[in-house]
Amino acid sequence: MPSDAATREPPRAGAPRDLAHRRAAGLALLGLLALAAPARATAPAFNAAALDTVLARHLRDGQVDYGALARDRAALDRFLASTERARPDDWPRAEQIAFWVNAYNARVLEGVIEHPGIGSVLEVGRIAGVPTLAFFRSKRLTAGRRLSLNDIEHGILRARFADPHLHFVLNCASASCPVLPARALTGAALENELEDATRRFLSDSTRNRIDPARQLDLSMIFKWYGEDFQKSVGSVQAFIERNWPGHERFAPDLPTRYLPYDWTLNGRW
Repeated sequence: MPSDAATREPPRAGAPRDLAHRRAAGLALLGLLALAAPARATAPAFNAAALDTVLARHLRDGQVDYGALARDRAALDRFLASTERARPDDWPRAEQIAFWVNAYNARVLEGVIEHPGIGSVLEVGRIAGVPTLAFFRSKRLTAGRRLSLNDIEHGILRARFADPHLHFVLNCASASCPVLPARALTGAALENELEDATRRFLSDSTRNRIDPARQLDLSMIFKWYGEDFQKSVGSVQAFIERNWPGHERFAPDLPTRYLPYDWTLNGRW
């Protein structure tokens, strides 16, 4: 009985060429998919130009002209509207951080001008004359969700990214807060922006008085969020040593005191 091979119909003359074409097409498709994959990770940065406009017009030496901003809020409103539509969860890490910090700082500006004439954010929601943190609990649409400032700071920035340098780019519209960044943060320059802001905060004698040989008189930020610094590098002092702009050597286990926090508004009407 003849073998199957002997009785099998010979291949068509064009079959090898068709197969080669199919393989080439498949390889081309794989190449296109490979090119498309990194495109998602390198998506265009979120446009914060409107926030830059706000800061250029109304921020001088760390002080905000809230009265002028209230009369000229169109750029702030444009920026906040764009944050409502944004969906940053799939963006690169640095772009996400820049987005949330910028959104937080813009939300604080909006929150102040919606309460004309206040001398402190603690006056918002005051109960029987007692200051409250209601300012930080008010919710607004951001990235498709109704979020408060506390939600952004604690539930997203601290919980998701766990970088204590972020404390020094968040501004709470108060005199003892870190200075409001003069420009919107960017994903491309984020590491340098965070390091620069941290060094400026540490060396600002109105917020910290640091004597590497004798004592640390620190902002309450280091007390309120001490756990963040401990988790990052082991202790508050270790964090300060790593980010201190000077060249002095720090004595071990320096005595530490915390300075009163000034909630006076960081600007004028």
